[in-house]
Formats: sequence, C-alpha cells, structure tokens
Amino acid sequence: MPRATRDRRASLPAATDAPVVIELDHLDHDIIGHLQEDGRRPYREIGRALGVSEGTIRWRVRRLIEAQALRVVAIADPFRLGYRVLAFVLVSVEAGANEKVIEALVGFPEVTYVSACTGRFDVYIQVVCRDHDHLYELLSKTIPAVGGIVRTETFTELKMYKVSYRYPALEDSVGSGRTQTGAGAVTSGRKASARRRSIAAP
Repeated sequence: MPRATRDRRASLPAATDAPVVIELDHLDHDIIGHLQEDGRRPYREIGRALGVSEGTIRWRVRRLIEAQALRVVAIADPFRLGYRVLAFVLVSVEAGANEKVIEALVGFPEVTYVSACTGRFDVYIQVVCRDHDHLYELLSKTIPAVGGIVRTETFTELKMYKVSYRYPALEDSVGSGRTQTGAGAVTSGRKASARRRSIAAP
C-alpha cells in the first residue's frame, strides 16, 4: 500500500458517537454544495466538476459524515404523504424545566424540528399533522401532558414559498483568507485552491 494512502487513512477520524472537530477547507465547502443540490450526485461527477479524483471525493464525504458536519438524507413532501397541516409552535417553559420539556418534544413523531430560543419564549418547534383535529389534540393534550409548560403560541403555515436546505457560501471567510476555528472552520481559499489538484486519492 502506498505510503500516502496509509497516511491518509490513518488520519481519518474514527467512527464514534461524539463529533470530531475538523477544519473545513474550500474543497469541503464545494463538495457540500454539490450534495446540497443533489444528495445522490455521483462522486465521479462531483470530482470531475471540482478537478479532483472520485476517491478524494469519497474520502472527503466519509470524513465529513463521521465528523457530523454532513448528513445526507431524503427530504419528503409532507403534503404528498397525506399530511394537511404544518405549524410552528412557540413554547414558554417553567424555570429549570427546559431540558425535560425539550427531551419530551424531541420524542414526538409529529415534531420535526426543536430548538431552544431567546425572547418571550424558550423553545421553538415545527409540527406536521394529519389535519386540524390532529393539531388540536397535539396542542390541547399531548404537549401539555409533558409538564413544565407555561403557555404556547401556534402559527399555522398556509403556503410554503421556499424550503431550502442549502446554506449560502461563506465567501467573506473563505475568499478573504481569514481562518475560523471549530467544526465550521475554513482555511484560506487561495491556499485550498492551490492544494486542490495536489490532493492524492486514497
């Protein structure tokens, strides 16, 4: 086995439950951009577009997934699955009950998104329901049964005009040569571009 291949595989993060902090360079961002457009796009096609080998794309994607910087999933249209109501709910929680409430809400199948927030409310959730009766049951019985909830405010979505899972590129950070740290860190765009064609396939 070539030494470069051994070294590259040795540096690959081990698969664990805890995310591994890695630095994302310009090539990583480009790969993620392609997969956000089409999660089933072949690695060979992505490699050809970015001027690197299929093996390099395959290794990079595996690295991003194991670091939990990327997850490729199928996004279904809830209306085509038979659901008729989409809503988002703001939840006010008793002091000290956030963790308990959030843990319970995360477990509900109707709840598709949960986040802690600032302002007049403590938790923000999105829900999908079969119909308005289902939504009423969720708001009047299921959610209050969790306990620790002071009040909720619900907004029903009438029509969706944009649903995007593609984040805009951090051009200011990538292109300017500034370096950030953490899971979303990027290296200098110029340096990453210069290295791109020198990356050996695993």
